[in-house]
Amino acid sequence: MSLPNGWKKVKLGQIMSFKNGLNFSQVSNGKELNFLGVANFKSRKFISSETQLDKIYLADFPNDDYLLKANDLVFVRSNGSKDLVGRCVKMNNSFSKTTFSGFCIRGRLSSSETSADYILHFIECGFLKDKLRRESRGTNISNLNQDILDDFDIMLPPLEEQKKIAATLSVWDSAIEKMEKLIEALEEKYQSYVNEFFFENQNDKQKLKMGDIFAVRNDRSVATGDMPLYSLTIENGITAKTDRYDRGALVKDKDSKKYKIVCDGDIVYNPANLRWGAIGQSKVGHNVVVSPIYEVLYARDNCNNSRYLSHYIMSKKMIAFYSSKTEGTLIERKEVKIDQFLRIDLYIEKDPVRQKKIADVLDLHQEEISNLKQQLENYKKQKQGLMQKLLTGQWRVK
Repeated sequence: MSLPNGWKKVKLGQIMSFKNGLNFSQVSNGKELNFLGVANFKSRKFISSETQLDKIYLADFPNDDYLLKANDLVFVRSNGSKDLVGRCVKMNNSFSKTTFSGFCIRGRLSSSETSADYILHFIECGFLKDKLRRESRGTNISNLNQDILDDFDIMLPPLEEQKKIAATLSVWDSAIEKMEKLIEALEEKYQSYVNEFFFENQNDKQKLKMGDIFAVRNDRSVATGDMPLYSLTIENGITAKTDRYDRGALVKDKDSKKYKIVCDGDIVYNPANLRWGAIGQSKVGHNVVVSPIYEVLYARDNCNNSRYLSHYIMSKKMIAFYSSKTEGTLIERKEVKIDQFLRIDLYIEKDPVRQKKIADVLDLHQEEISNLKQQLENYKKQKQGLMQKLLTGQWRVK
């Protein structure tokens, strides 16, 4: 694709110098520094406050090459999660004595004709991720290094157009950030209601074992024809498995007896990942099947509202409690086995009418949060499409 007049293609190494981060050993009474590690990236693109950073203590301050300045870009070099590798944040300000992790690479502009914000948006657009995928094709390599950054192609308009493009995209960033903060506030409000309804005044409620409320459904699929295969994810609950053509995966007749039936409203959890939040309620509207690794439960008594129960047992406090109930010798193999799960105590509202009212309130909050998250995803997709046009010169900013 030909570039617009005034644009040029350059290697990132021509306009930026790089430095790997600091490998360090902390001391108890050393020099205090601000520290940018991979955990501080989260979904951020900018570091604008020292409160977004951790603190470390070293025997002495590192030399200036290891200290971050305003407009520096910091890349995730290596991480157990491939999705994080190549992620980038920009230092909006200079903070006193701020260093960065050995799992990161600092980039510092060497040209006054380049906008750090423009480069950040170019990285965010996914061009670097594409390069990483090409570099690691057919290998197990998934790390970023200075050579890859040096050789990374940047399409660079004149400085004034860089600034205009960055300003346009920043408007979208602002809208996305406001939506994220609204969602965060609503999620905090939802959790406060959950705490009030389920974990306060427990002496006024009926104490029951999980097994008094739920029974295990161990039905196996024996239906003729294809049946949809579902799985459980921590973020999205019960979702259809999809193949590479984005169609719901189906279980063939010959495999159907291997899988467990899940009815609408059933609770499904993964014993190995329950401590991380792998529990959900099926709201598909019809029967599906899941892998036999999952436990499937249904509410025993119609007096217990299943929606009320799902808010309770899937709450953050209950997830933290499950974590204390894991069994096993290896950390990665620790499980919450079904017999132990069924022995867990719950404190249940005695009045089924009140159960329904509580479920209705919490459902409304969850629906509002879900709708806003969908809007947020739409914003991000629209911004991604806009970036593709602006950062390749297909669309120009006047």
